[in-house]
Amino acid sequence: MAERDVEVRRIREQLQRRRRDLIAANQATRDELAALKAADRDPEYEESAQTELADYTLSQLLENQRRELMLIDAAFQRMDHGDFGTCVDCGMDISIERLQALPFAIRCEEDATAHEQERMGNVYASPPASL
Repeated sequence: MAERDVEVRRIREQLQRRRRDLIAANQATRDELAALKAADRDPEYEESAQTELADYTLSQLLENQRRELMLIDAAFQRMDHGDFGTCVDCGMDISIERLQALPFAIRCEEDATAHEQERMGNVYASPPASL
């Protein structure tokens, strides 16, 4: 088995562990959010603001966990279809080092940098809506 295949298998195992951990953390976050919402009391204004902040924070955490799960599942799909580690722009192999650091990567470092610069350039090139 090629060294790259061994490394991809290791990355898959890491992603499987991360996915399990995320699902457990997601359930704990949901439980905490449900407990917060079920708190049957008439909080004073300051406590209400703290509860709203906690609610917002937990909701954001759930959304971040959902996004990461989607990225992991997409990486698994690419692995299953033999596309994992291939740059969507140039078709070249994404370096193992990049995949180890960022297993959701769909672009090689060079194309990712170009894509980000193009995206940021479009943000800054757009005139403000008021003009």
